[in-house]
Amino acid sequence: MRAFKYKARSSYGAVVDGVVEANTREEAVMQLKDDGYIVTSIEESGGEHDIDLRLGNRKTKDKTLSVMCNQFAIILEAGLPIVRTLELVAGQTEDKTLKEILTNVASDVAAGYELAASFEKHGSNLPTTFIESVRAGEQSGNLTMVFQRLAVFYRKQSETSGKVKSAMMYPSFIMVVAVVVVGVIMVFAVPTFKTTFDSMGSELPLPTQLMIDASDFMVGWWWVFLLAIVVGVVSVQFAKRKSETFHLRWSQLGTMVPVLGKISTMSSASQYASTMAVMMMAGLSSSQAVAVTSRTLSNYYMGYQLASIVPDLEAGRPLAETLSATGAFPQLATEMTGVGEETGELEHTLEVVSDYYDFEVQEATARAIGMLEPITICLLAGIVCVILLAVYLPMFNIYGDFNSTL
Repeated sequence: MRAFKYKARSSYGAVVDGVVEANTREEAVMQLKDDGYIVTSIEESGGEHDIDLRLGNRKTKDKTLSVMCNQFAIILEAGLPIVRTLELVAGQTEDKTLKEILTNVASDVAAGYELAASFEKHGSNLPTTFIESVRAGEQSGNLTMVFQRLAVFYRKQSETSGKVKSAMMYPSFIMVVAVVVVGVIMVFAVPTFKTTFDSMGSELPLPTQLMIDASDFMVGWWWVFLLAIVVGVVSVQFAKRKSETFHLRWSQLGTMVPVLGKISTMSSASQYASTMAVMMMAGLSSSQAVAVTSRTLSNYYMGYQLASIVPDLEAGRPLAETLSATGAFPQLATEMTGVGEETGELEHTLEVVSDYYDFEVQEATARAIGMLEPITICLLAGIVCVILLAVYLPMFNIYGDFNSTL
């Protein structure tokens, strides 16, 4: 028997880790699945003091997934068997990692393995939404329809994220320029003026002295800033991995931040609606769809709250009622979910909700950027003015002293 270290999620969304003994890695995964866990990572343990230093697998881009799913849908609709379809799609993709995954999956499926199980085995960088949708389509016999829906889903995700990134490009450039300009002035220009001021031998005004002290600190202790940033980021990431309570509180805090918190909440609400629609169209029950969707939300707190309603759904309570009880989702999302349940058009209603929140995220982002640009410019102008004032004050004082002696 060999020991395998694993990280997994329980059926309620809780993150767990530990060690399981089995003859093979596949046997260990099946053992954990039988216990009700969804494995996120597993590796053979080489001893009690092993440390996992992996940074994780590169996530496959939404645009790449959309193209791949569209190819699957077209080829399957033409009547080709799944193994040949996998081989054709693998030959057409330019993503080397995805090509390797598809090739391995084709070999497994040819040997008699299920398609979803093979994707889960080899595609650790594939989204949960993709794997679970394929599994549902495989079980219901609607693989072609599932791939069509996934192609639309990932194309929409790619377009939305692309618009947000494009909108963020200009203000991000302005902020970088502002930091560089201030840094250059403080590190290179101010020390030159300091030499001139020292040669004057007069007492410097307070703003000038503060500017020189700040410049000296930045020149001699710049690494403190860098170290503080690195330590802060590493500490937060470490605490999030080791403490679920901290992770939940940190994610919940992210929803409370002015402007950005609202954008984060609406973005997760859009992910909830769009993923739920795809899952239910693929044939999953509401409880199964919620369990999968909870693992795809970008905000961990909202994902955790969504996973917590699975037992209530399995007990027969309505989705909208249990979703509203969490208090984590916007009122519109919960009310529209209720409307969809009452009319029997939940999938379509969720698509409408997703479109609405996608639009709101883009509008809110545009408004935030509209406020950020003038604030950044004004802040940069203010800093430059303060620096210029600190530089010229000693000159004005010397000029005043000179006139007074005449």
